[in-house]
Amino acid sequence: MIEAYQQQLIKYYKGYLRDIISGKPFSAVVLRGEKNKPTTTVELHRAIALFQKNEKTAQRRGWTIAWEDWSSKKLGKQKWVSTIIVDTEEDYLHLLQKEEEAAAFKHQLQILLDWQPAIQSFLMDKPERVLDLKIVWSGLQKVVDHLLAHDVSNHYIRSIPVPVHTKFIEAYRPVIFSLLKAIAPEKYTVDSTTLDELLLLKQKPHLYPIRWLDKTIAEQFMHGMEITGVTVDWLKQINWDIKEVWLVENETNLYLIPERKNAIAIFSKGKATHSLKDVPLLAKAQLFYWGDLDEEGYKMLNAMHGYYPHNLQSVFMDETTLLRHAGEMGKQDAVYKTVSLEYLTREEQAAFNILKYHNGRLEQERIRQDYVVEVLGKIS
Repeated sequence: MIEAYQQQLIKYYKGYLRDIISGKPFSAVVLRGEKNKPTTTVELHRAIALFQKNEKTAQRRGWTIAWEDWSSKKLGKQKWVSTIIVDTEEDYLHLLQKEEEAAAFKHQLQILLDWQPAIQSFLMDKPERVLDLKIVWSGLQKVVDHLLAHDVSNHYIRSIPVPVHTKFIEAYRPVIFSLLKAIAPEKYTVDSTTLDELLLLKQKPHLYPIRWLDKTIAEQFMHGMEITGVTVDWLKQINWDIKEVWLVENETNLYLIPERKNAIAIFSKGKATHSLKDVPLLAKAQLFYWGDLDEEGYKMLNAMHGYYPHNLQSVFMDETTLLRHAGEMGKQDAVYKTVSLEYLTREEQAAFNILKYHNGRLEQERIRQDYVVEVLGKIS
């Protein structure tokens, strides 16, 4: 029974910390009574002893108890707790055994408010940050001070010249983002959701592995390198006369495609629909797309058909492939939610409908190698 009162004390603690941050003085805590009363004399005496153990006296801190008369059919006339009040901050912390923690909280809070008074709103949101981040506050202060004073838009996140280790900013991205927005809202008015966007940082270029399927043109354009990595910006600028481009979403498949005349294969890493649209090289070549046989894979295929409606053809994403490997079909974790994929071909749509009905997926690695060789050999 006494546990219910103790839980109320614990529940109040976050509000108590917020009051400290805002400068609001401590106000007495009134604890609600327990509806269930003891049913035996033993329970009654044990409960009263526990209540009295924490009762405030001239010699010790604790709570103040108001008792009321209680008539019980089983136990007769008794005294029971009516109201419990915690009058002072010292009493409250004593009951929770948090005197040292509260003192440390106040000390660290004062350091932070002296540094940046505007940090108050950031701390009010999650008061536990004051102590949870205690060992890194010094580093956070150095980083924030530097960012407030300097334009870092010409830097990558790990090249910003601050006196912390190179992974520090990456590790505390969300915290630094929230601190900057709280401390200098007039400076950071950009509608951004990440620190990189807020600071306009340079981004590490995403490299797409390319495999040259024709050694002759590899010699012509890349000095014989069969595999290379390129950015999407670079892809958009080149003007090669390439007959075929193969986009694969599985790195293993990049190496399964046999040599083909005047052709390249690109491992798009699941980013095709985000980055590889409006690429002139892809628009003028015969484009083959080999993606995952699951909901996400067909959504990406549908989008790619929309970007390249006249020259894109899928491979191994048709009904025939799926039925030939029906025994290998598994389940995807999430339930299919996609209703319509308007750009799929009839064969692709048939495969998608089967997968959706079974909430299934066919991993690309489950497609037999002899079947892959057979189908690829028939594509002219």
